[in-house]
Amino acid sequence: MRNPTIRKLSSFFHKSDPEYEAFLRKHEAKSRGQILWYLSLAVFPGVLMYVLIYPLRETLASWTGLSSHYLQFAILALMASGWHILFPLLMLRYKDRLSFRDSLRYLGFTRPDAKGLLLVLPVITVLFTALSLPYMKYVFPPLNEWLDGIPALHMGEWHIYNQGYYDFPWPLLVIGLIGNFIGEEIYFRGYLLRKVGALRYDWLVISVLFQFYHMWQAPMNWAFIPLALIIPCEILIKLRKNIYVAIIFHLFINMLWGAITLYLVGV
Repeated sequence: MRNPTIRKLSSFFHKSDPEYEAFLRKHEAKSRGQILWYLSLAVFPGVLMYVLIYPLRETLASWTGLSSHYLQFAILALMASGWHILFPLLMLRYKDRLSFRDSLRYLGFTRPDAKGLLLVLPVITVLFTALSLPYMKYVFPPLNEWLDGIPALHMGEWHIYNQGYYDFPWPLLVIGLIGNFIGEEIYFRGYLLRKVGALRYDWLVISVLFQFYHMWQAPMNWAFIPLALIIPCEILIKLRKNIYVAIIFHLFINMLWGAITLYLVGV
């Protein structure tokens, strides 16, 4: 029999919903080939954006007349707000034959979860931040520096990360933020994570691939790959059965977590 303390902890973090879990299993990939297909979809957008931003950047800037900064933003915003949102919805509609309402249900948008948002998410956020501090202080800096020293991955002064991700007029910025915080969660945690649900350690595989997908800023995100063991977006989705907790955690990571680690450990 399970220890009562463990049972209480499990019931606190885990939201039981057998009907919803059965609904997800009905539409998950069944064969090894299907699973590999969905895993490849996790990498494809990153490869495409890397090619457009690195080897083709100057050519595209010349063709479009856009500055390097705006061109990079356009590529990232269109992919995140377009592909990441439209592809899952179209696949769920025409491949899985789900209605729009059921597609939203599949992605986790129709399941309000006050306990997850108000209790579970803060606890996991604090735990993650505490566990990440030693890594950020001792492991991330040399790994980031080593990756940035690879010519094919180097993020030069021209890179949007150095020029400013949020230095754009607000209408464009809204599109970018929707793609970043909602589009990526829809694509990776709402769609792909559920599709490879039959895969053992599916949460870990998707977490690693999510960091790998950011190959246009590999020195940053690839240096986070070891943290995939404790980055809980995928775990939050699986525990709470909704996508809202992952979106808010993503907001926290991008907007606040870096400032917290910088203040506490200088990185």
